Formats: sequence, structure tokens, C-alpha cells
Amino acid sequence: MSDLLHVVSPTDLTDADRAIILSRAGVLKASDPNPVPNRLRVGALYFNPSLRTRASFEQAVRIVGGSCQTMNATSDTWALELDPDAVMDGDKVENIAEAARVLGQFFHILGVRSFRGTAPWDVERTEPVLRKIAHYAGVPIISLEGTTHHPCQGLADVMTLHETFGPDLRGLPVALSWAYHPKALPTAVPQTFLMQAALAGCDVSVVHPHGFDLDREVLDSARSEASARGGKVTVTHDRLGGLRGRRVVYVKSWGRLDRSGPTDPELRTWQMDESAMSGTDHGRVMHCLPVRRNVVIAGEVLDGPRSLVVQQAGNRMWAQAALVEHLARRQGVIP
Repeated sequence: MSDLLHVVSPTDLTDADRAIILSRAGVLKASDPNPVPNRLRVGALYFNPSLRTRASFEQAVRIVGGSCQTMNATSDTWALELDPDAVMDGDKVENIAEAARVLGQFFHILGVRSFRGTAPWDVERTEPVLRKIAHYAGVPIISLEGTTHHPCQGLADVMTLHETFGPDLRGLPVALSWAYHPKALPTAVPQTFLMQAALAGCDVSVVHPHGFDLDREVLDSARSEASARGGKVTVTHDRLGGLRGRRVVYVKSWGRLDRSGPTDPELRTWQMDESAMSGTDHGRVMHCLPVRRNVVIAGEVLDGPRSLVVQQAGNRMWAQAALVEHLARRQGVIP
């Protein structure tokens, strides 16, 4: 089973994989086919809440003719112990070692959502929950958002860029711009957009206040991937300068890696409004949703012609359908 393809990070897919999946996603979206029933069985295990991911993932599996069963960890399942070496004399009833092995017998593919936990960043960035399930399940794992990446969102993002700007995104000037949020949000989505834009060869400007650095290894990898494809990645704390001339602004809040806690209210000025967008090159705005209106992005931007957020969210279903189909074909579950 060593050749299983687990999709936890954008770089788990090769350029050829991405091309196949995005091309197929476009075909599925254009034709909106009636599902042809097959024997594909997909599970989705959520350790954290979801709206778009849960709805789009279930419908994505149905589009390709499979069935999807969603489970919320602990509320729908026994309380799970995530340490295989634990002495289970507390409140945890089932160990991830047995649970993952059993789920691997029930499903051909398993989606898992598990956000950053309470351990230090150096531990959490290794995706301990996703990696343990991948180790024991014996079937392909799709991250439905982890600590460091949200690969399904990233596929929908790049699909949206292709629909808006064409098949060749090399050199496209895009910005990944931090925005204020009262809570310290995860870094998975911004890091994934950064990586996907780099893999597409975009000219990426990462814009954030001091102290809100992204993971160093992710940033270094993005710089390397972008350079190899004719793009580049730069980081700036000059907000207006970093947005100047950009065709796309991906707006996202994220917390500091070195500590938790609420965001400094003085940073509320980092809301994305028309004034902030004025220096872009007719820039379009993207966000993964959910978004706090008039806190993260102004309503005038969300409701105006710049916004791609609804199109972007809709593409989650089609990108995931193509991804699930691709993994199922690799396994020989569907022809």
C-alpha cells in the first residue's frame, strides 16, 4: 500500500495530477452530469466544524457516483485517543490506531478535517492527526483542512484563477493580504493559496503586519516552486505597496505562529475596502469564506464587481469531485 496518494499538501499532487484534476473539474462543471452509481465509498471525519467543506465534499462524491458518510469526531463517534502509545485509563474510549484501520476497511477514500491543536507549532505543523490516520487507514487520505494546508480549497482557488485569467497564470501579479479578525485564525488557507499560486508560476506578494509570518518552510518551498516556473514570491509589511498593481488580492486573516490569543484591535485598519484596493490593477478579490463583513472585507467589495468569492466557493464542489475521481481511478475502484 506504499503507493497510496495522500493529499495533505498542494505539493502532494504532481503537475500532471493537478492538470488532470483541474481539466476534469472544468469538464464536470460545464456538463453538470447526472451521477452514474458505482461502488465508490468515501468517508469524511471532522474534528472541527464545517459548512462549505462538508456540503461540497458530500455533493462532490455524489457527482462522480459514489456515496459519502460524514462523521463528527466525538459527537458522532467514541471519544478518540490520538496517541497510539497512550495508557487509556481516562475519558478516551477508542484509539486512533484501531479506528483508522476500521474506517479503512469501510471506505475507499477518507477525508479528514483537523485544525491546529495546542502543541507548539513545530509539532502541530507535522499534521500529527492526519499523518496518523494516513498511517493506519490503508486508503488514500484527503485533507479537508489541516494545520498547514487546505488542499481542496487550493484546487478551487486555482480553478477560479484559470476561469478568470485563462490557462496560463505565469507572471500573474497576485497578493496574499492579511486582514484583521478578532480571533487568531489558522494559517492553512493562506499557506495553501501561497503554494498554489507559486506552483502556477504567479508573481506573489505576501502582505502582512510585523509578527504574522507564515511558516518558514512553506515560504521557502513556495519561493523555490515559483522561481522554477518563472514566478516569484516577495514578503512585505507595506500594505499599499504590496497591493499596488496586483490583478488578484486573496484576503485572509491568520494568527501568529508563536502565540495564541486575540488580535490587537489597532490592526482593524487592515480591513479590505475600496480604498485599500485603489492601487491594484482592477484587482479581483478572493476569500475562502466564511468572512466577517465590514471587519475582514467591506460589504462594498463583497457585493461589487471585484468579488470572486461566491464563484470560488462554488468551485470547491467541482474541484473535489475531480480529485475524488482521480484518486478512485488510481486505486482501480472506478474505471
